[in-house]
Amino acid sequence: MPKGASGTRANKTSTAWKRPSAASKKTPAARRSKTAVKKTAAHARVRKAPASKARKTTRASKAATPKTRKTTRVRKSAVGARKPTAEAIAKRNRVKQLEFLAKSSQLLNSTLNYDRLLGLIMKVVKDALDVETVSVIFYDRDKRNLVFELARGKHGREIVGLKVPAGTGIVGWVAKNKKPIIVNDVVRDKRFKPTLGKKLGIKARSIMSIPLKRGSRFIGVLEAVNRRKNLPFTDDDLDVFLALGNHIAAAIENARLYREAERKQLESALLYKVSATLGRSLALDDVLEEILKSLKRLICYDAAAIFVLDRKSQMLISEIHHGYDPAKEKRLLLKLDEGVVGWAARNKKGVVVPDCSKDPRYVNARKRTGSELVAPMLSRGKVIGLFNLESDAKDAYREKDLRLLNMFAAQAAVSIERASLYEEQRIKREIERELKLARTVQRYFTPTHTRTIGSYKLAGRNYPSLELSGDYFDFFPLEAPFAAFAIADVAGKGVPASIIMSSFRAILHTAAPYYTSARDIALRANEILLESVRRHEFVTAFIGVLNSSTGEVVYCNAGHNPPIVMRAGGEYEMLETGGPVLGVFEDIPLEEGSVMLGDGLLFCYTDGTIDAINRDEEPFEIESLVEFLKSHPRLGPSRICTALRRKLKAHTQGMPQVDDITFLAVKKKR
Repeated sequence: MPKGASGTRANKTSTAWKRPSAASKKTPAARRSKTAVKKTAAHARVRKAPASKARKTTRASKAATPKTRKTTRVRKSAVGARKPTAEAIAKRNRVKQLEFLAKSSQLLNSTLNYDRLLGLIMKVVKDALDVETVSVIFYDRDKRNLVFELARGKHGREIVGLKVPAGTGIVGWVAKNKKPIIVNDVVRDKRFKPTLGKKLGIKARSIMSIPLKRGSRFIGVLEAVNRRKNLPFTDDDLDVFLALGNHIAAAIENARLYREAERKQLESALLYKVSATLGRSLALDDVLEEILKSLKRLICYDAAAIFVLDRKSQMLISEIHHGYDPAKEKRLLLKLDEGVVGWAARNKKGVVVPDCSKDPRYVNARKRTGSELVAPMLSRGKVIGLFNLESDAKDAYREKDLRLLNMFAAQAAVSIERASLYEEQRIKREIERELKLARTVQRYFTPTHTRTIGSYKLAGRNYPSLELSGDYFDFFPLEAPFAAFAIADVAGKGVPASIIMSSFRAILHTAAPYYTSARDIALRANEILLESVRRHEFVTAFIGVLNSSTGEVVYCNAGHNPPIVMRAGGEYEMLETGGPVLGVFEDIPLEEGSVMLGDGLLFCYTDGTIDAINRDEEPFEIESLVEFLKSHPRLGPSRICTALRRKLKAHTQGMPQVDDITFLAVKKKR
């Protein structure tokens, strides 16, 4: 470089710094940049220059200082414009992500309303991932399948309730393996099923699905479909999705618990309302209408009917129904062996039918019906009616719906029982006077005192369940030393049964004097009954002829409860020889049996004796009757009947008598 040039820079440099002194060694250092200080310090450590030379160096440094400071400022601005590092970017993204998750968590936890929460989930996921649609799918533990709780597509299209078997499709794979997945080209994935996309009106290109878990418990799947601008899903997207999934699972669980609590509160309120209605009204239609109205708020149905069992015809008759073809009868009729309703009545338990088209029991009363729910109404273990709900959708009902319907069915059973009792009481009061008169006539024909025939005594009792009895007992002397006796029971009770029994008594009194054979008396009675009773009416009877001299009893049992011969030592035998009931078949094959009574007791009874139930619905039964007779070996015919009556009253514990009770006893005088 030319000296002149160098000198020029030196002169300029020296001109810049005047009045050099020894103290100037430190003064410029205070104004130097950090870089210049480091270089000067390093140079000073390497070599200590002579004083004169150091002064020149100092002046040169002073002269160079302005340029150095300018250069330093340029370098500082260059450092400020430098691009951030990947670590810094990741840190900023992490902060933004945490802020977004915090806001999302706050938003998701802002409501316990289940339906509103589902809408918030859709919004949060769409905002986070910029996707076309989001699906919330829950796992149904009862059915072991996946159910789309909510999915939205184009033009407001929604899918609710679509069921997918676990393991089917990409969603099914996630549910089965409990792992997240990204599929950026669904067409090439064999697991992909296009059904959902068609229903939503979108064409799926890419899918990201994650399992929703609450702790270790799997509750469902969250699925995002189609990144906008045809972008693929990335691992960063998956990280955000998984983080959101944890917050969403917690929010869903809380909303579910809240919804369940609200539902139970509503159930209690509606059941209380129904109970209050029961207390205010005896009108059956009003009560059943209120029950169906309340039930609609808890269980969705498109058609409903409440059937009541008519015990006479054994038909199920709808007391009230909605949603069926109005052109049909005012009342729906079903046989006990017909339809899902008939099945529930026979088996005394409710049933859920997910797909009526595949159930052979279903009676096609509605072509649109997809699923059905039936619950029986029970009273004292007996079916008195049934609830029937039908939905146009398949698989619409769950076991929890059946449990709820059972509770309403129990309320309806109470209503029906009360209404039935009220109706019976009303009818009973209307005909009470006529019945009292008829009962007076019937008592006139019934033996009231012990009859003595030879060395034997005969006594009986009749306790009707209603004003008039369908049971009968009688004894009448034949040509000495014979005497005939009989006990009988007509199918049914009350007025119709008492009329038939009056006819049967007249038949015996007419035929008995001309026969000494119990079989012949029974055959003659059968012939006359065939001419006077209807097909479904019949008589069970035990007819005996006693030889008071020998103690032999010749008998014929026509379908009646077998009488008991109790010996003094506690041994006994049942008299069953005979044949079928009377009044049904012509030329019936009746047989005749005989037994030596001796000092033993012959005890006859009707089915009302052993069918008498207590508060636990336990019948008296034949074993109890045998034990009672064993324990009273010394009682005569009249006293044994009276004692047994007391025993039955103690057993029934005040329960109403549901059938006629009749005794007849024959025993040798002591």
